[in-house]
This record gives sequence, C-alpha cells and structure tokens, in this order.
Amino acid sequence: MDSAVVRGKRSAYSEQKLYEELKAEGIFLTECRRIRKEAESERLLKPDRLSDFSGQIAAMIGAGITLSKAMEIMQKDLPDKRLSSIYADIHRMLRQGSSLSDAMEQTGAFPEFMINMFRAGETGGTMETAASRMALYYRKEQRIRNGIRSALIYPGILAAAAVVMILVIFLFVMPELEPFFEGMELPAVTRLLMAFSEFARTGWPVLILLPFLPGLAWKGVMENRKLRRRWDRLKLKLPVTGRYLRSIETARFARSLSSLYAGGLSMPECLDAASRTIGNLYLEEQFSVIIHRVRTGEMLSRAIEDADGLDRRLAPAVFVGEETGKLDQMLESLAEHYEHESDIAVTRLTALIEPAMILVLGVLIGWILTGIMLPVWNMYGNIQ
Repeated sequence: MDSAVVRGKRSAYSEQKLYEELKAEGIFLTECRRIRKEAESERLLKPDRLSDFSGQIAAMIGAGITLSKAMEIMQKDLPDKRLSSIYADIHRMLRQGSSLSDAMEQTGAFPEFMINMFRAGETGGTMETAASRMALYYRKEQRIRNGIRSALIYPGILAAAAVVMILVIFLFVMPELEPFFEGMELPAVTRLLMAFSEFARTGWPVLILLPFLPGLAWKGVMENRKLRRRWDRLKLKLPVTGRYLRSIETARFARSLSSLYAGGLSMPECLDAASRTIGNLYLEEQFSVIIHRVRTGEMLSRAIEDADGLDRRLAPAVFVGEETGKLDQMLESLAEHYEHESDIAVTRLTALIEPAMILVLGVLIGWILTGIMLPVWNMYGNIQ
C-alpha cells in the first residue's frame, strides 16, 4: 500500500479533534504543532474576569435562567466597555442559535482551556458544574498572580529608590567633587565613577531610553520561539529557583488536568488543553509526544514520567490512581497538594529576591563610596 507524508495547516480546537478529523479522511496524525497567533495572550480576558464570568454563568444556570437571558443580564451596567462588547456579542450569537462555547471561541477573548471545559459541559449536560470548576480554577490562578505581584512591590520600590539615589550622586554630588579631585592621582575606581558621572550629564537622552531597553529585549526573547524555549528550559534548571518554578508549573498542570478530566474530556484532549495552561514553552512542547503515547494505549503515569520539568513525584502518584481506578480523585488530591506547594514556592522565591536586591544595592553603594573616599584617604595619608 502506497503511503506519503502530508504536511499542512488545519484548524481544530484540540489535538484530539484534529486527530479524529484526519483519521476520518484516511490520514494518520504523527506530529503537530500549535501555531501561536501574534498578540494572542493580550486579547484574552484576565483571570479575575474569567472567574466572574464563570461564576455568574454557574449561578444563573443553577437558578434556572437560560444562557441567552443570563448574558442579557450580565452585559448590563458594566464599566468595562470591552467586556460589555464581548458579552453583547455572545448574547447575539446565542440568540442566533450558537452554543455558548462556540460563541466564546468566536470572540477570541477566552482561553481554549476554558472553551473546552464549557464544550464538555454542554455535551455531557454538566454545564453548571463545568462553570463552577472554571470559576474556582481562575480564582486560584488570580490568587497566585496577586501573590507574586504583592511580593514584588517591595523589591520594586527598593530598585526605584536605588536608581534615584545613584542618579542624584552622578548628576549632583560628583560634579561638586570634581574640582576637589583636580590634580590628584585618582585610583581606577574613582576614574570609572567620574566617567559614569560625565556620561550621565552628557548622555541623558540615552538614560531616558535605558529603562525601556530591558523590556524591548524581553519582548524580543518572548517572540522568538527558539530563544523563548531556551529561556524556559534554563528557568527550570536553575540550582535553587528551578525547583520552586517546577512546583509552580506542576501545580498549574495538575489543577488544569484535574478540572478537564472531571469535566468528562478524553485523556488526550485533557493533556492537550492542560499543556497550554502551563506557560512554559519548553515543557509544553514535550506534550505532543506524551499525547501520542497515551493515544496509542500507554498509561498516563508512564507517559509523563519522562517529562523534563514536571515534579518527579507526579508520575508515581498518577500511577496509584490508575491502579486503584480512582484517577479522578487522585488528580483532584494532587491538584490541592501542588497548589499548596505552589504557594510555598512563590513565598520562597520572593524571599530570595529581597536579599538578592539588597546585595546588589550594597555592592553598588559600596563601589560609589569607595570611589569617593579613596582619594580622600590617599590625600590624608600623603599629608601625614
């Protein structure tokens, strides 16, 4: 029988659906890669908005209100014009006969993970449960984000204060000391300090642009797939912080997989959707192989034990759930366990940032003081 390798692009809301569509056409999927649209993440609603949306849908379905009426109620008196427009579009599509998941997908404002959960709820008649799970999921996701932001406030203030202090020294203090140092044999550290001071006074346009350069460099790294993959891999391999980051990524994966599996999706669909919630490209790209192994009949625990970046304790725990026939309960228990570890990891990561910032600032201040005081000490030594 003749065979050929076929390459191309196909639109599907999950890898499992793509596999089924191609199989129906006599084509067997061996490998696929999701094409990311530019600025895709910027269009998505934030976790707090997603949590509110899911919670309101669950409450109104529980009260016996139709989805169309629920969207009509939800879009009233919203201060956010974009959110109001999204809700109005969903309401319009629902009235035209679309399902809620299809309407959400058309807006481009909802993540695929959430759309898949709602679609599974529609298929299985468990829409209220699916919406409640999504409300809880995004509430926890927002809690993690808020924790990270809150922990970075103090280091951020410290860094801003340090920058202001250094600029004051370079722009105002050093120029006043230059006449005092004139004619003296200055040490290298003082000459370097005066050169920086001169640059700060004459090259101020560059100083204005300087704070934006790290952001532009970071954006370039994130948009380059190869560089981002290397960066995401490096993060997981770091000596101390890597272990904490692996706990956070595993918690996100376990929570997503638990919600999807409880929603009634097949395991390949669960893995496909859960992998996209991790946020680490290096780890996410490994799931194409994992999904293929699960689809061919391999146990989930065996398939994920080789995943480089997930916590090593995950696979044995999943194996216990598979052997006892209580995988759904084990996944839920794992999600709670790793969420707790994730909270601890965030706390420890932020605890490492503060002393690192203080150490860097101490070195900078020590360098500046040394550069200023060394000539004075040398002068007094010569006088004595």
